[in-house]
Amino acid sequence: MATVSGKGGVGKSLASVNIAETLKLLGYRAAILDVDAGMANVATMFNQYPSYSVTDWIEDRCELSHILQDVGGITLVTTANEPGPLTDKYEILIQALDQVLDALAASHDFIIIDTPAGLGELNLWALDRSRLGAIMLVDEPTSVSDVYRFCKYVLGIDPSYPFAVIVNMAANDEAAAQIHQKFNQIVKYFLQTEIPSMGYIPYSESIRESIRKQMPVMRMEAEEEIEREFSYIAQNIVALAREMQRRELHKSTETRAKK
Repeated sequence: MATVSGKGGVGKSLASVNIAETLKLLGYRAAILDVDAGMANVATMFNQYPSYSVTDWIEDRCELSHILQDVGGITLVTTANEPGPLTDKYEILIQALDQVLDALAASHDFIIIDTPAGLGELNLWALDRSRLGAIMLVDEPTSVSDVYRFCKYVLGIDPSYPFAVIVNMAANDEAAAQIHQKFNQIVKYFLQTEIPSMGYIPYSESIRESIRKQMPVMRMEAEEEIEREFSYIAQNIVALAREMQRRELHKSTETRAKK
């Protein structure tokens, strides 16, 4: 899964960290790959500073195993701790990130790719390698318009790309539904499609406190609503993964039958 947005500051890293933590609590092996090269935030949200990054591995300063950092039962990989000569060399980075993904896939059930804001080479790579694009949406005009342009571009390339919306900082489920509906009205009118909701993240002082403490809110004594909504999002991701596995198995069976 790739967490994406049209603009910064809408909660991609917050979602990535706490969804991974929730998947871990559900018994799954989860990893986060932070591809915001040079502006990585995921490690900060775990109160960590990675000893090595993907760019260190590319430059032979470490082994591949050294960049797989355990953060309380979740594997974290950071692409670059700060901007450098490799962060703009996308061809080299993408080749390395593909190898990192292969290594993570061999030992994890779910990989969450935390992307930069906007739409660039690494965003497109992340979407191409993911089975789901989780769009972070907040109730701000610029967020709605930027996400719409983001979706328009990607759906222009692949009209069937599997997007889903996560509404962040919603007062309650009714408010989240209204934000999602407002966004879908725009998408339906201009793009003749609709994007389903995967759930919402409540506006909460506990979440703000977790950011200040640099700790996933799901590791704190969070309100029941927060735990319920992150569990709902994680279970939707699990259900989607199972459905895709079922389809792939069915397709494989049909292919063998034709032979």
